[in-house]
Formats: sequence, C-alpha cells, structure tokens
Amino acid sequence: MINKEVLEIPLSDLVGDSSLPDPVMYQYYKNLKDRRIIINDQIGSDIVEMVMLPLLQMDNDGTGKPIEIVLNTVGGSLFDGAALCNIIDGLRCPTTITVMTYAYSMGSIILMAGYNNPNVKKRCYKFSTALIHAGRDYLEGNSMSVKDQFNFYQKFEEIIKDYTLSHSKITPEEYEKMERYEWYMTSDIMLEKGLVDEII
Repeated sequence: MINKEVLEIPLSDLVGDSSLPDPVMYQYYKNLKDRRIIINDQIGSDIVEMVMLPLLQMDNDGTGKPIEIVLNTVGGSLFDGAALCNIIDGLRCPTTITVMTYAYSMGSIILMAGYNNPNVKKRCYKFSTALIHAGRDYLEGNSMSVKDQFNFYQKFEEIIKDYTLSHSKITPEEYEKMERYEWYMTSDIMLEKGLVDEII
C-alpha cells in the first residue's frame, strides 16, 4: 500500500526514482484516493482486488461520495466480468461509468450494468466504440466433460442474453443477429441502444 505522503508527490518526480513506486501503480492509487477506478486491461481474476473490492469499500464507507469507473477494455473473462456487473447493479453511491476509448466483448456487458440502477450514469466520448458479440468458448477434456462444459456454457449464454435484453434497448431480433455477427457500435448507436446515457 502506498502511503499518503507519496500520493502528494507529483508524478513527474516519481519517474526514474527506483526507491519510489511504479508510476502506473502510483497513478492507480492516486485515482483510488479520488474515488476513481480505472479498468484499462483485459477482464480477469485480478479485477477482484483491483476493481471489485475497492468499489465495494467506496460504496460502503458511509460517505455517499460519487464514484467514477473509467472503462477501456477489449473484454476478457465472462465470469469475472459478470461478478462485477452484479456489484455495479447494486451500487448505492452516485456512480458514473465513462468509456474512454472502447468497451468490447465483456466490456460492453459491464457497460450495460447499472441500466436499472438510478444511482448509475453512463457516458462515452464521441469517438468511443463498443463491440457486442457471442464470444468464444474453448472446451477441452474427454467427450463427457466436453459435453458437460458445452451444456454449462449454453446455459450461461442464456443468462447473458437475458441480462443484455433487460439492461439495454437491444431487441431480441437484434440480439439474434448479433449472435451471428460482430456488432461494432459508434457512440451514437451506444446512446440509441441504452449502453450510455450521454455523449461528452
């Protein structure tokens, strides 16, 4: 953990000083101090300690202060991302999700989180983009285990479909087409389909 004194040092003074924290981690903790969480990588198990736990701590610290989530990801783990969606859907603090550049694959599902939560607002920039697609599954093992995995993924895909239809303005017909193709969205389409509330 970086102490408060280090957080007051200008970032430029940290570069090249091996006795001080990595500038990337410094920036991460400085953003946490400002109640801002950055997701700037693939979605994986590391978001538990880097995103989910800090988010829960902020939401339950009793201050009620606003939180910002900055989203910039090409996607990643369906299961880790779905867990984050559960947390965002239940947030009580005023929260803004901002898409800096892109929210692809699992990132687009995370962007849908909070659709029915009045405490969560979502926005993107004019040139931000999103990608919704069916995703990819990799199965391995013997014939029986592959069959079990296939059945499990089919059920989970139905859960994601229901989530998408209930957390956006995407129609069932559009979703069926999306399962066959990759649906890239510009900011105006993201706004039209309810993935964001405003373009900034």
